[in-house]
Amino acid sequence: TTTTTTTTTTTTTTTTTTTTTTTTTTTTTTTTTTTTTTTTTTTTTITTTTTLPEEISCIAFGDPHVVSFDQARRIKELGMLTHVEMWEHSWKTPSVYWRDFYESGSFWLVSSAQIKIQVLYGPPGGWIRDVVVGGSFLQGHLFRVTVEGLDVHMSWDGEPVLQDFPDAFSDEQGLIEARFIENDLYQDAVKSHGHYRETKKLRSLELTLPSAVRMTINFEGQGSVDNFLDVFLTMRKQEDGQDGHCGRGEGEGDDNVDWLRWRVDPLESLVSPPALLLETGRAMATNASTTTNESNVTTDYCTEGAQEEFAEPCEHVLNQTGNAIPMLFLDACKMDVCMGGPEMLSHIATVAYQAYYKVAAAAAGLALCEFPPSHSHPYMWDPTCYMGGLGCLADGKNIECRYCGFGPYESIPCP
Repeated sequence: TTTTTTTTTTTTTTTTTTTTTTTTTTTTTTTTTTTTTTTTTTTTTITTTTTLPEEISCIAFGDPHVVSFDQARRIKELGMLTHVEMWEHSWKTPSVYWRDFYESGSFWLVSSAQIKIQVLYGPPGGWIRDVVVGGSFLQGHLFRVTVEGLDVHMSWDGEPVLQDFPDAFSDEQGLIEARFIENDLYQDAVKSHGHYRETKKLRSLELTLPSAVRMTINFEGQGSVDNFLDVFLTMRKQEDGQDGHCGRGEGEGDDNVDWLRWRVDPLESLVSPPALLLETGRAMATNASTTTNESNVTTDYCTEGAQEEFAEPCEHVLNQTGNAIPMLFLDACKMDVCMGGPEMLSHIATVAYQAYYKVAAAAAGLALCEFPPSHSHPYMWDPTCYMGGLGCLADGKNIECRYCGFGPYESIPCP
C-alpha cells in the first residue's frame, strides 16, 4: 500500500491598498475696494420779489369835499417831513389837498374794471347820503349804506345787515368783514375842546374787502344837517387804471377830474335804475335851492366870504396836536361850519385826524422813527402821543413813534 500524501499549500496574499487622499485647500482672497464718491450739490436760491401796486387813498367828506388819490399821495409825502418842514410846506400850498363839489345826484367815486363805488350827493349842497360798493372783485355782490334823516340802513345784496350797535358782519365766502363801532377819534376831539356833544357817539363802519380794499364810513348827524356820510377809501392801483371823483391816481394832479362827467347813467347804476332815477330826481329838484338850515344859509352866501367868520374856531379845533396836516382842512372846516352850524367843528376835526392816520401815519413812522433795520413790529407816527402813553416812545427816542396792532398794543389800531 502506497500512501501518497499530498500537501497543498495555500498561500494567501493580502494586498493592502493604501488610498492617499490629498486635500487641497484653496484660499480665496477677496479684495474689497471702497470707492468714495463725493457729490457736491449747489443749491441756487432764486428770490422773486413781487412788487405790489401802489396803495392809494381817497377821502370824500362834508358838503362834499374830495381828497383825490393824487392829493392823498401829497398828504402822505407831507407827513414824512420833519415838523418844521411840514408846517412850512402846508402854509405855502394849503389848497391843493382837496377840492369842493357843490352838486347833487349820483356820481362815480371810483370806476374801474373790477372795483365800482357810487355815491349819492344829497341836497342841499352835496352831503353824501348813499354809498354803494360792487364790481367783479365782490363777485357780483353789493354792499350799500344809506342814510335818510337820522336813520341808517346797511345791506348786503339787498338784505339788511348790521342793524344793531355795535355789530359785525361777514359773508360765508369771506368777501366782506364789517364792523359797526364807535369812533374814538371823535370822542377825543370833542373832549379836547369842550363842545356840548361830548357824550354823543360818532359811529363808524370799518370794511375789509377783497383786493386789499379798505373803507371807513362815518355817520354824521350834526345840528341842522341830517345824517350824512364820510368815506375813507384805501385800495391798490388797478392794472387797467381807475377814474371817477377820486381821480386817476397817476400823478397828474386833481385838475384833470371831470366832475360832471362822472354822473351815474341809470343804465350803469349799481342799484336798480328806477331807484336811482327817484334818488337823482329828488337831488336835482333841490339843486336850485341850496338852503342848508333854518337860517336859510346858502352855498353862495358861504362861498362869497361869510365863512371867514368861522376861521378862528376852525383853527382852534384843528390845531390840537401841533401837527400840520389837520390844518390842511381849515377852509373845508369854515365852509362846513358856515353851511351846517357850529356842531360841524367836531365833525371836521374827526375827518382831519382820520385823514392823517389813514393816509400819512404809517409812512411818517417809516420816515421818522429811529429803529434798527432788523425791527419787525408794526408802528406809526402819532402826534397825539405823550410821555407814558401806551405804545408811545417805541423807538426810545421819539415820543410820537408808537407801536400798534400787536400784543399789549393790540388796542391801538394800525393805519
